[in-house]
Amino acid sequence: MQAIILAAGLGTRLKPLTDNLPKALVRCAGKPLIDHAIDYLVRQGIGYILVNVYHHGDVLKEYIEGKQYPVPVVISDATAELKDTGGALVHALPLMKEERSILIFNTDILTDLSLASLYQDHNHSDRRATLIVQNRDSSRKLAFSEDNLLTGWMNCKTGESIGSVNEDSRMWAFSGIHLIDLELIRYFQKNNGNRPFPIIPAYLEASQHLQIGSYTTPEGTVWLETGSPERLKAAELALQQKGKNRIL
Repeated sequence: MQAIILAAGLGTRLKPLTDNLPKALVRCAGKPLIDHAIDYLVRQGIGYILVNVYHHGDVLKEYIEGKQYPVPVVISDATAELKDTGGALVHALPLMKEERSILIFNTDILTDLSLASLYQDHNHSDRRATLIVQNRDSSRKLAFSEDNLLTGWMNCKTGESIGSVNEDSRMWAFSGIHLIDLELIRYFQKNNGNRPFPIIPAYLEASQHLQIGSYTTPEGTVWLETGSPERLKAAELALQQKGKNRIL
């Protein structure tokens, strides 16, 4: 199994911590976020990891190349241009193993989610991507059918929507973790070339022809976000109070 860690973001919400440091090297409970992510993926059975870099990419690249991880960790260097998620996947495609799918993971998430259940669910379906979703408050949500297939998107504050969103839709917040088939990444490449493009509109367009599904995080799953100073501090407190060996 393989994964790509999205570590190219500007980390705007974490300023001033990210003024001279990539977000992935911001520490939580004494440990860089990138190492939290890699350790989690290795524990879950991922045997090959890509890391895409942009903001202070040289700093992150030097850090990773100076470490000894138990699995190959390969840099996908996008420092020439910020690619957005869709463009980052296409850019990294030549570095991916010839497997059915690749897991997309964000550095600002700390979780103990079982990937084995996610892979089993995805591999026994005809879906080309499975998006991990949650039943939580969010200003933007994805709409799914009764069969848990993506149909649309809605801005809950403005009422703006894309695709099919109605009273029967199952509305979920996207977690930022998804499992995508390489076949779908090649489909994106055919439609978008090598230009930067966001992933959600690409999923919505693809959902008109292909199955894009959802996987709800099981009850009791640890889920901590570190994308802002307030959330970073809350995550650190949670790790300290419960003990990081128990919570993750």
